[in-house]
Amino acid sequence: MLDSYLFRVLIIPSAVFLSVLFGASYGSGREVVEFISSNGPTGGLVAIITLVITHMILLVLSFELARLYKSYDYVSFFKVLLRRGWFLYEIVIVVGLIIALSITTTVGGSVLEDHFGIKTMIGSLVILGLIVLLNYYGRTIVEQSMMLSVAALFVVLAVLIVQLIDGYSEQVTAAFSTFEPQQGGIYKGLMYAIGGGGYLPLLLYCAMGLRSRAEVMTAGLVAATVAAIPALIFHFAFMAGYPEVIEQRIPTYWMFGQVSTPLMLNVYVIVMFVLVAQTGVGVLQGLIERLDVWHKNKQGGPLTRTGHAAVAGGAVLFSMALGSMGIVALILRGYTIMFMSFIIVFVIPLLTYGVYLVFSRRP
Repeated sequence: MLDSYLFRVLIIPSAVFLSVLFGASYGSGREVVEFISSNGPTGGLVAIITLVITHMILLVLSFELARLYKSYDYVSFFKVLLRRGWFLYEIVIVVGLIIALSITTTVGGSVLEDHFGIKTMIGSLVILGLIVLLNYYGRTIVEQSMMLSVAALFVVLAVLIVQLIDGYSEQVTAAFSTFEPQQGGIYKGLMYAIGGGGYLPLLLYCAMGLRSRAEVMTAGLVAATVAAIPALIFHFAFMAGYPEVIEQRIPTYWMFGQVSTPLMLNVYVIVMFVLVAQTGVGVLQGLIERLDVWHKNKQGGPLTRTGHAAVAGGAVLFSMALGSMGIVALILRGYTIMFMSFIIVFVIPLLTYGVYLVFSRRP
């Protein structure tokens, strides 16, 4: 079943990409507010369109380059793209991993504390356990768990849409007619897309099933579109409480409390918590794929399951030390650092030499 066109091309790449993006880019809603909704109702739509186009270009080029050169871990990928400079991305992504995992554990722990009264540290430790367990069982279980998590998310979002239309359509319409669009939607959309899309080389394992350039283009288009759906729905939902939502520490949690039922708020908190953990699982799976290649070259075989779990656990524990910076500070500082770094070591090389390799050369 997983070898069918539906799963190889449409579901697995989209589920992996959205699962990783959600925890670090959507889960708290803070990122959607900072980079999309802060541009106003109409300006936010401009930012979302920019987000989709940018992600689509990065996905298609990266998937095709990986397919042509069979480079599904980020080191092999950048040895093709940057040649001797491949290590530059490794330096950047180590910092990026720490930032992403710090946001993941902080957001998950904070939501559990706000909603259920569970201490932030306990929530963070639960996330640690989920990440270690899923990475222990390997890529297939990781991909299957991501598909289930994304399916649950879309059920929640579908209910949210119905509730918005039923009770808050006038407030949303009034926001679009009252507030003028603000400048900066394109720039912030680019910053948001590149800050999150720069993790894409860690996720190339989800493109292993793509067999042709047509499949790559379809997978990239679908994944970019699917990944933007939560941002679009959250943006419209935030307009029901705009501009008050801009000041909220965890806007999605606040928004569900305002426009939805207590039951749906409970369900969303659980789904969000799992997806936040999936972000850590997804990016660490990319690191594990890289370490498996290294270990195979050195020792003749990949790391054991215990080795995978140890790598995941060590990375999460180290990143938890940054959680004291706070959610907003982590997001703003993290995206600024990663935006500039990813442009230099990933986006510019991909859009220049990467395009040349994809369209002019064959492995």
